[in-house]
Amino acid sequence: MKKTGYFNGFTLFVAVICLLTLALNMINNRFLLADFIVYYSAAANYIAGSPVYMVSFYSGSGYYKYSPAILFFFMPYTLFPYKVAAVIHFLVLGTAYGYTMLLLSGLVTRYLLGNGVKHRLWLLALSFCCIMMHVNRELYLGNINIVLLMLSCMALRDMLTARDLRGGILLGLVVLAKPYLLLLVIPLILRRRWRAMVWLSVTGFGGLLLPFIFSGPMKSIQLYREWINSLLVHGGEYPGKTSIDYFLHNLFPGWPAWGAIMLFLLFLILITSFIVRNIRLEKQEVGTAGMTDRDFTFEWFLILALLPNLIRTDWVLMMFASPVIIFMIFYIASRKLYRMIPVLVILLLVYGANSDDLLGKSLSHTIMESGLMGIGNFLLAMVALYLFFLNRKATPGTS
Repeated sequence: MKKTGYFNGFTLFVAVICLLTLALNMINNRFLLADFIVYYSAAANYIAGSPVYMVSFYSGSGYYKYSPAILFFFMPYTLFPYKVAAVIHFLVLGTAYGYTMLLLSGLVTRYLLGNGVKHRLWLLALSFCCIMMHVNRELYLGNINIVLLMLSCMALRDMLTARDLRGGILLGLVVLAKPYLLLLVIPLILRRRWRAMVWLSVTGFGGLLLPFIFSGPMKSIQLYREWINSLLVHGGEYPGKTSIDYFLHNLFPGWPAWGAIMLFLLFLILITSFIVRNIRLEKQEVGTAGMTDRDFTFEWFLILALLPNLIRTDWVLMMFASPVIIFMIFYIASRKLYRMIPVLVILLLVYGANSDDLLGKSLSHTIMESGLMGIGNFLLAMVALYLFFLNRKATPGTS
């Protein structure tokens, strides 16, 4: 593929995939964007002074569950009829996919592999194919996980280039949308990135104040009460079939109800220990350029990849493993570690090929209900961790 900045063969590839998806959905009368219907309708209700929470805008899980502050980002869509707004939103998501993959490619090659990757755009296209099922589902639903992944990685890029103010603001926007992404502050705290933390806090606090500015204190307080109530009522409606807790509950019927809390605390301990170990090794390797940036980058990617295994949510969140998938494919190709290809192929099939069309409804249902997709995601993260250690041993610094 020819490389010319952001306009290259890969972006053309993504554009064709997204436009074909749009055309096929339109032709087959499947252009619904069920999640976007909820965002659009909730924003329209807020403007009209109608209820936002505890109102089903679409069958199934059609309840708005984001914070009141996020409504303001969907309000511009309400200037258009729904069909027009849906097409605009679809194109925004498609653009976000192309940009995010290129951004991740740059982060991996610069900070993890030292710019020693040949045929980068071809490898990036291969990586995109590995998450294609999750892409299709995201585009079909009109969800905003890819936008959150994009902003998270933009925040990382800014912090790596000493722009903690902007990085903190971007991360603050992400946390406003999905508070569990606050887990990304773990490396910030341990690495004492206080400026980024301050601006994250300012952004979060400012976002929470937005409804008070436009709706007044009484209505805004009521809105936040309804939001919290909505989370309590509908927050547990997802069985979380990608979570380790779900898998263990299926495997061991006697798995305790507090098992999820135990797993979450174990994650906090292990990820904290991993980062502390990295910091200690960085101090021992005085004069090794790029070591801190490399470790910080992988820590960020690892936390994102493990979120689907910790949070009870829709399996489309598994696209958050995209950064580690790109890292693994780039690493194996650039280091010619071909013995890892069969392992990666098997895990990627479990992670990203669970489709009724590919496997049939029965097998696909079994894989989903058993929690194997989540296990595939977890094992991918662990293989990425193994390759990170190999890379670290071979090249103490990469920048």
